[in-house]
Amino acid sequence: MNFDDDLSLLLDKLKWLRLPGMKNAVKAVLEAQTKSNLTTLEVIHRLCDEEKESRISSAIKRRISDARFPEINTIDQFNFDFDSSRKKLRARYLALHDLSFIEQGQNPIFIGTPGTGKTFLARSLAHKACQHNKRVVCASAPRMLNELHGAELHGALDAKLRRYLKADLLLIDDFAVLAMDTAQAKLAYHVISERYDHRRSTMITTNRVFKDWPKVFPDALNAEVIAKRLTERCEHFLLDGKAFFSAKP
Repeated sequence: MNFDDDLSLLLDKLKWLRLPGMKNAVKAVLEAQTKSNLTTLEVIHRLCDEEKESRISSAIKRRISDARFPEINTIDQFNFDFDSSRKKLRARYLALHDLSFIEQGQNPIFIGTPGTGKTFLARSLAHKACQHNKRVVCASAPRMLNELHGAELHGALDAKLRRYLKADLLLIDDFAVLAMDTAQAKLAYHVISERYDHRRSTMITTNRVFKDWPKVFPDALNAEVIAKRLTERCEHFLLDGKAFFSAKP
């Protein structure tokens, strides 16, 4: 059997073994062995490194896909110099990108009027977490609550809740913006409380300051308890400057 036949057989074996990193790299590594006189051990190391990188890359792609971002935002696209409120929070916000807040169970909270950048900053941080292979879920508050309520009506709440409760980082966009009915408020309380009890990081964006939350909850005490559990361990960012989309004359 000649070299090409041997290589083809090896590629088939690597495919069967589900080792795509090795499969894609083996030809180049064998050529490098010939050119650079690599040892057998060096060849094995290189193939293993390629497989490791391939698996990490695939895992990150799955994390990003599973997070269900409406739009991918990355921090290099954000203009901190556009407004003074953005400049003030820059250093403190960028410090979160080491992701230690997730291990500590801290809750980043972004409050501001539409267009000030709160959702962009939250999504950028969530995307960074995906790149470090963290389980991330991104959803608007109405979508999450409607999805959970629908599951509850069909007797499938526990299965649907797991997605929101087990994530390393849960991003809830537009929280406490629209009025909730009793069922939605109960589900919001359940998600926030469970994550609080297990020190899992919950990140929210909202247009309303905390004192206005009772306006959207049917029970003011419910709103107060949720706010306290979110803010007990939190990083709070207030974006009170001008809206980016209103900057053009």
